[in-house]
Amino acid sequence: SPGRYPETSEHPHRQRMLTPLLPRLGPASTSPLRAGPVTLAAPELLLLADGGGALSSTADELAGSLFGASLFPWLAMLYWLKHPTVGAPPGVTFGLTFLLAFVFGSIPAAIGAGALFGVSLADADWLHGSAESLLAITNCVVVFGFRDAIDVEEKGVRAPAADEASLRAAATALGSLSALSAVAVFASGGASVHTPWLGGIGNAPAGLWPAEPSNALSMPTWVIHTSSLVEWLLAMGVAWRD
Repeated sequence: SPGRYPETSEHPHRQRMLTPLLPRLGPASTSPLRAGPVTLAAPELLLLADGGGALSSTADELAGSLFGASLFPWLAMLYWLKHPTVGAPPGVTFGLTFLLAFVFGSIPAAIGAGALFGVSLADADWLHGSAESLLAITNCVVVFGFRDAIDVEEKGVRAPAADEASLRAAATALGSLSALSAVAVFASGGASVHTPWLGGIGNAPAGLWPAEPSNALSMPTWVIHTSSLVEWLLAMGVAWRD
């Protein structure tokens, strides 16, 4: 406030109060504080000055490491599920095994998003949507697997082997189409970071939201995102009934 400090451009007594809180920068740190950008050596303050970019990068790296490390306990769980003494429903076992398609599909998609466009997989719409669709297929198979198990438990009716084979074939075919949807965009030669997945079918009219961010997801990607979540919640609800 005007009455608290003299009307001068420098306040030595105020600087003395703040100096212990700042890192030592050598001779330059003895000069009075000025109203301008100040370079601080404290790493946590540099993170804030960088707009959180470094923090975001660290979070992405941590997520990638955890994603890769989770593969080993998942493989151990699959081995346990397939053991004869467990008696897990075949459809559930196949569905959880099919999740590996999502894992091994997301890895090259994430690498491609970073190498081609310098963004994370979440910001490359056509790669994001195609990878997420593999997760949606997995969840659907798991739901059908638990449903068949409930039919066996409650009605004594077991799904024919032909139905199980058809489910596997359908999941494999849909997974192949998901991969081809990304390959087709890349092969077109006009792929950009925000090229909409499946051509952006159902997208809102352009200009409806003037302030829409550049990395907004297309309608197909949002739909597959929402459906994969709903499918997984449904699968867990059915699992509790089994």
